[in-house]
Amino acid sequence: MKKIIIIFLLLIEHYTLNNAFPQWVWQNSGTTASIRDIRFINRTTGWACGEGVILKTTNAGTNWVILNQPATNKPLYSINPINPNIIYCIGMFETIIKSTDGGNNWLIIRNGPYGYGSSYQASFFINENTGWIAGSGQKVLKTSNGGITLDSIYLFVGNISDIFFKDSLNGFLCGDGGLTRKTTNGGYNWFTPNIQLHGNLYNFYKMSFINNQYGWLIGNANPVFRTTDFGSNWDSIGYISGSDEIYFTVFSSIMTGWAGGTYGRMFKTTNSGFNWNRENTSNFTGYFNEGYFYNDSIGWIVGGGGRIQYTTSSGQVMQITKSNEQIANEFELFQNYPNPFNPETKIKFDIPALGSPLGRGVGGMTVLKVYDILGKEIETLVNEKLTAGTYEVTFNASQYPSGVYFYRLQGGDFNETKRMILLK
Repeated sequence: MKKIIIIFLLLIEHYTLNNAFPQWVWQNSGTTASIRDIRFINRTTGWACGEGVILKTTNAGTNWVILNQPATNKPLYSINPINPNIIYCIGMFETIIKSTDGGNNWLIIRNGPYGYGSSYQASFFINENTGWIAGSGQKVLKTSNGGITLDSIYLFVGNISDIFFKDSLNGFLCGDGGLTRKTTNGGYNWFTPNIQLHGNLYNFYKMSFINNQYGWLIGNANPVFRTTDFGSNWDSIGYISGSDEIYFTVFSSIMTGWAGGTYGRMFKTTNSGFNWNRENTSNFTGYFNEGYFYNDSIGWIVGGGGRIQYTTSSGQVMQITKSNEQIANEFELFQNYPNPFNPETKIKFDIPALGSPLGRGVGGMTVLKVYDILGKEIETLVNEKLTAGTYEVTFNASQYPSGVYFYRLQGGDFNETKRMILLK
């Protein structure tokens, strides 16, 4: 047995996590530029934009094509496909472009010199003619004729990062410094909704609305706000722990949503935002900017380094439960149960308190990973700071074949590996 473990540990050093993407598949975007937005018009056809690039897929992201467009030196922040032909894209330094043939060719509505003029981060179109664009410059731009003319509606607030309209009259926007505003007359007048921030000037980067009634906002300190009346009133319903900063939230239904941001961390809720669980998106340590979900299972997330990841099973939720408040004297990794298992098993471990005789190094990251028989890492179940106590994690192996697997716990000076058997 000792020989098996030694061989296993040596094999671990040979592999990197780039070889393992359990339920989120890393799609080849063809670029290393940061990707900031992604939208689909059906199950297979979508567009993405980022630092000087616009991408298109017609096969759900199996292949992405970099499109020729006139703003290759501009950071592009928002893309709006209206139908298979009409697409709007906006970005920094007075950049607004439009395609009428699915992205093959682009018309310039505005394309200012680099480093000058307003920068646009937020856009929303309810049809091919009517839409709103915002960002810096303390204004909202509105068009009713497909961008031929743009009306400037001045709104003396800070940077606007997202905007949404449910029809031609009712809309909502958010931004830096706790900025939230609602309109009921097409964007010509805006008022502050009922939201209690208690003096916290959160940066709201993105928002999500479902059924033109339910909406969610997550601030940069990760508080979660929800509305049930299209933004007139907002309730503080929770908080996302385990992340430095959340950059986006997207809901596919009233109950199911995702949020992501720094350090490659993604979270999922299945109870309308009240509670969030960490998802396994590999050891990607960059940032996620935006996501799009076709339904509760199928979706894409995008971020730094040209990252596009895709799932058809909504990711692997990290179910971490603190099962005992009793303080342990030392780190301990228990045998999983049941074992053999199919397809789920539970892994329990103890974390001692600071100052415990056998708790050297406590206070850092606790890492629990799963490896296959070849030593290839397939899941990261835990990768965060945990307080003292007994924890239990559920590992779902429904996507893996029968066989022998190993799980390893690292924390402080502790490092232990155990064996488990998946029997289908």
